[in-house]
Amino acid sequence: MTTLPSRTIQVDGLATRILEAGAGEGPAVVLLHGSLPGLVPYAGGSHLWGSFPEALARDRRVIAIDSPGSGGTPAGDEPLTVEFLVRHACAVIAATADGPVHLVGHDAGGLVGAMVALEKPALLASLTIVASAAAAPSGDGVDNLTFFAAPSPATTRQAQFWAFDRMSYAHHHIDDALLDAAVAAAGGEAHQAMLRRMADPAAAAALAGSVLRAKFGVFRAAREAAFPVPTQIIAAAEDPLVSRDHMLWLFRIIAQHQPATQFHLINRSGSFPFREQPEPFLQVLTAFQDGVRAEAA
Repeated sequence: MTTLPSRTIQVDGLATRILEAGAGEGPAVVLLHGSLPGLVPYAGGSHLWGSFPEALARDRRVIAIDSPGSGGTPAGDEPLTVEFLVRHACAVIAATADGPVHLVGHDAGGLVGAMVALEKPALLASLTIVASAAAAPSGDGVDNLTFFAAPSPATTRQAQFWAFDRMSYAHHHIDDALLDAAVAAAGGEAHQAMLRRMADPAAAAALAGSVLRAKFGVFRAAREAAFPVPTQIIAAAEDPLVSRDHMLWLFRIIAQHQPATQFHLINRSGSFPFREQPEPFLQVLTAFQDGVRAEAA
């Protein structure tokens, strides 16, 4: 569990919780967590990154965002769609960073990050997409099979452990700090308000439709022209939600016109390589970001 300081900023009228720490001469690193409330059984928020932000903050500035309806950020009044999450992420980056940032997005955060790159490339120095079933050309239904018959209610430690365990290669990273934070987030007003909204089939369909629009928008844009920022794809070898082959295809789609694209595979990891294999993950991530900085110098 990270111990980074947190604060709340107003972004487009939404009281947004962020964690931030560290300093450095290069671009800040912005972290976008996974999870879409109402579509997955685990509670999202910046707590999912665990102690990884602290490792990054040793020599660079780090900003971890709680997305609307997750962690300490309220749901707001707008329907939950990828377009809303993209606009929110862009606004937070513009409000907190002095220049282009290295954006790191996990799962749904990876898809949001890809759309930020397409819509506001000037905000980014680079993009890293991590273990993202949302962004990869993976078809439909893998997450539904993984999360089939999820325990209810999701606000219990047993239910949150079940979801994290199903997503992991091994359960050693599912510690008390993660479960405490996930249970608190699952029972919090932000998450509960979003779940009430997503109980409406029309709202759930709107979110699912926005994911598909964004996914195929990324594929189309990458095939037609160079993806606008250097991009890194990090896959996890034992990810139950998206295979390494599908992540490799995402790399191929982006790399066909963007030469500054890298693919990395983290072994012995499920959907959370930054928790399950933090040292290899940190090494490949920072090497990529430092290489982008050196090329730009």
